[in-house]
Amino acid sequence: MSIACGPPPGGETALSAAQDWVWRLGGKASTPLSFVAGQSFAIGRTRFDGLADEVEAPTLALHYVSVTLTGTLQIEARLDGEKRSAHIRPGQSVIMAAGCRNSWRWDGPTEEAHVFVKPDFLADVAAEAGHSIRPLEGAIAVSDPALSPTIVALADELARPLGPSRLFVDLAAQNVALCLLRWHCGAAAARCRRGRDGALTPRQLRRVAATVEDRLAEDIGLDDLAAAACTSRFHFVRAFKAATGTSPHRWLTALRMERARHLLAHTKMPVIEIAAEIGFESQSHFGAIFRAQTGCTPRDWRRYRGGSEPIGFALSAGASL
Repeated sequence: MSIACGPPPGGETALSAAQDWVWRLGGKASTPLSFVAGQSFAIGRTRFDGLADEVEAPTLALHYVSVTLTGTLQIEARLDGEKRSAHIRPGQSVIMAAGCRNSWRWDGPTEEAHVFVKPDFLADVAAEAGHSIRPLEGAIAVSDPALSPTIVALADELARPLGPSRLFVDLAAQNVALCLLRWHCGAAAARCRRGRDGALTPRQLRRVAATVEDRLAEDIGLDDLAAAACTSRFHFVRAFKAATGTSPHRWLTALRMERARHLLAHTKMPVIEIAAEIGFESQSHFGAIFRAQTGCTPRDWRRYRGGSEPIGFALSAGASL
């Protein structure tokens, strides 16, 4: 995958189509490097003001997935003529298949991480992984604890002066494609909505995610998560793993590290306060976990983020795919 940064020299590339779609909806770059694209995959990080009036956006020849980074908002979409609305929290996604006629409105400012995927790339990954390719199912307010951290990690890399490396983007693109194939295409998406093979339903996952968001600074236990999903402790562990592909502990740790990276990058909070903010009883415990996840200390990560040192933190959250 060749990486192109900034506007392409000409022609309808994945980057130019993605940029045009974002700009039509009033998007503004939230980092100096707001888009990076290869031949099959583009990523972006964009700020939007509220969109009070419905706006029809161009039909994309690309699959689209977003993750809300900041802002809790009510969104209304019209996808191929079907009206959908939802309350979206940070960490939740919008998924739209290529070729879908689309229009949008929402009620407040937000910052979004985007990925745009060529259908041919998804088909190639499906063939390599032994999946049968099925149509991507569009949805809004999706809670996917495997997909979200990968996309957020890509968006974080855009904030670095040199942007993400080619290998980083290639691996993340592969992870995103596998997540889409596994849970959001054809019958898999229908099973996801119903609760696949005893797995937690998307509604249960949203309740678990909301509980964690509200209580991230607390010592959250298995009983708390099971209660949010309205299920037993024993069933919760198996059902959560079936729904997400990872364990509750690993997922919660990934969310805490994601929040820590955000606070390190965007605030001047002391490390000891960040540790308490995300639920660690001691700075040393937080530092040990952060180093195991990222390969460096929180202070080093904060310092290097503004420089050119490579930080290999992002793929750990999606390693179970």
